[in-house]
Amino acid sequence: MDNGTQAVGSSACNPIDLTVEEEHPDAPKIRRQVEYYFSDENLPQDLHLLQCCGGRQNLPVSISRIRGFKKMRQFKNKKLVVDALRKSAFLQVSADGKHITRKVPLAGPCLLDEADHDGEIAFDPRTQKPVAHPIALLPQKKKEYPPGVTKNMLKPTGFEETFVEGPITPAEAEEEMAMYDPDKPFVERIEIAIQRFKSKKRMHEMYAKVFNKWMRFGGVEMSPRMFGALSKQDMAEMDAEQIAKALAIHHIPWDRQDPKHWEVDFEGVGKAFLSSYYPLHFGYDPRQITIACQVLRSFYNYLLFHNVCDEYRSSLIFSRAFCDQAEVELVKSSRLGLALPGAFNTAGSTAYGGSHADTSLIGQHWAKDATWNDGFDVGMRLEEAKVTFKTAIAMLGTDEQYDIVEGKDGKDGLSSITVLSSEYVDIEVTSVEYATEEIKALYAKHNETLKRKLLLQPLGKLVCKSWNKEDFDEYDLPKVKYPKGKLPKTDIGKVYEFWIEDEVLMDCFEGAKIEAKVMTLSCGITIMDIVNVVHPSFYEWLPNELWMERHPREFKLLKKSLEGLDEEDLVEINGQDGGGEEIGE
Repeated sequence: MDNGTQAVGSSACNPIDLTVEEEHPDAPKIRRQVEYYFSDENLPQDLHLLQCCGGRQNLPVSISRIRGFKKMRQFKNKKLVVDALRKSAFLQVSADGKHITRKVPLAGPCLLDEADHDGEIAFDPRTQKPVAHPIALLPQKKKEYPPGVTKNMLKPTGFEETFVEGPITPAEAEEEMAMYDPDKPFVERIEIAIQRFKSKKRMHEMYAKVFNKWMRFGGVEMSPRMFGALSKQDMAEMDAEQIAKALAIHHIPWDRQDPKHWEVDFEGVGKAFLSSYYPLHFGYDPRQITIACQVLRSFYNYLLFHNVCDEYRSSLIFSRAFCDQAEVELVKSSRLGLALPGAFNTAGSTAYGGSHADTSLIGQHWAKDATWNDGFDVGMRLEEAKVTFKTAIAMLGTDEQYDIVEGKDGKDGLSSITVLSSEYVDIEVTSVEYATEEIKALYAKHNETLKRKLLLQPLGKLVCKSWNKEDFDEYDLPKVKYPKGKLPKTDIGKVYEFWIEDEVLMDCFEGAKIEAKVMTLSCGITIMDIVNVVHPSFYEWLPNELWMERHPREFKLLKKSLEGLDEEDLVEINGQDGGGEEIGE
């Protein structure tokens, strides 16, 4: 009796679930349909499914592809389809539930086989088309894209270099002639052109960022749509011009037509945007520079092709041409800014107390056990700087300069050279002179003598002239000494000659604008101490750049009177009347 009691108690503590999960009512229907697809009756004549499974190869077929067939689209639940097919006696589902195959491969002939003779039955060519062999199989795995890239992002955007707009119908031509009628104000025409240009392009993020900033830089405001989205019925009742205006998010205030304050200058705005604003806010990545130039070029092409503003056609043609120049010079400017001032000028700066002096980590006791620099020396040793400087004087210097460096009575001639001036200047490259064959031979012989202890590059010459950068910087200077409120400009036409390595001169080009600090030595040599930035030859600065940043509203303290109240101070805050409220401290 005890044993029986124990057995009952054990059964109560550990109940056994004998219930079986019921199958979905649609499961048999799913199995029958898919089994028919792979059956010997259908599969040999089903060309599409044969391309998926390879016929007798019995390759796995994607279940997602099967669910896309017409009679399978009604079954939306993928798990239901997979569970139903797992119970099939004819088909086999993969472990991950993504692919399906026949348990017994197809054995007979199929459409994938090339027929050696005509069939016994003749078909009317209007009802059955001949199969072209060999037949390519369809991939069963989705194409993998790079991280962050979707299928739609790889579709043509309209910004490709080879993109060409197709011909337009006579009706579309009449519409455009009405939209871009020369009698209409320029502001109205350009607003329509901006919206229609955007509607014809795939404005991915990288294109939209550049385009929106460029529009803002050129005086075009961007704001949300005033009336929200449009339905298809609303758009069906509108013409092309009305649709463009309703969908536009870029607007040009009517005060932009005032010629006293605003001027239409496609070329000037494009040059200033690419040379001054774009590098500062977007950087110098060559791929991004290509995208930016292509955005501007595409918009110029649209304005020219659709005759939006024929009165500015010459300006648009010049603007489109400098985009090719910008694509090359912006990349060169970036590389040149990183390569300058070169080894010789770094040596001169190190030897004579310039910006590179005492920057070498070698020999510094505090940097002996440093791990943060990864063994990389950011500066130049003083001994290396002296050898580099003296070698350059011997190769390119005059006899007087060589005598000064050699010194007299055993004294070091380098110590007798002093710094006459050190100033920040803006200069423009006028010519680039590479090292002569004689200089190259002398440096090669010298490097052979040093036996790889110090490898020096042959020096060429970079000839520049002073250039005054136009900007709107304000300085807190005494009006008595500086009546214009600015520092005096460098003498126009002053010539500078720098000795630069050939490998650095490879990226130099005539017209490049350089902002640098220059040291003039008593021996007549000019040293380029540091380089702040290198601009392209088309560099231009416009006051448009001043309003690109948001500024707080002006605080005004107004004195007004109210009926029935005493005179009191009213404060206007953020453009709204404070209503006579007291402002807490």
